[in-house]
Amino acid sequence: MPLCAFYTNVSDKDIPKDFEVRLSEILAEVLSKPIERITVNVIPDQRMVRGGSSEPTCWMNLWSIAVFNEEKNPAYASKLYPFINESLGICNDRIVLLFHDINASQVAKPSS
Repeated sequence: MPLCAFYTNVSDKDIPKDFEVRLSEILAEVLSKPIERITVNVIPDQRMVRGGSSEPTCWMNLWSIAVFNEEKNPAYASKLYPFINESLGICNDRIVLLFHDINASQVAKPSS
């Protein structure tokens, strides 16, 4: 049930049409989660500054259950950074990834 919110100042017209689909596929692979459970929201055209510059940048929040820790996070970043760089032309020092571990009890579905 990973949830991804991807904020960027890159214009929507400059983001590949399949970006969110490809990001979903990479997240499924690196997190070992079924793609059917992954939600990705891309929010382009944001007024963003990083390090005092409005050059292309992004900030990705990723929530999931029991997959993030100090040992695994660098491996996730090593797959996500190249994808973001190649897809959007954002330099590594302008990419921010935030991983949020959540408890299964924080996700609810209606009872049957």
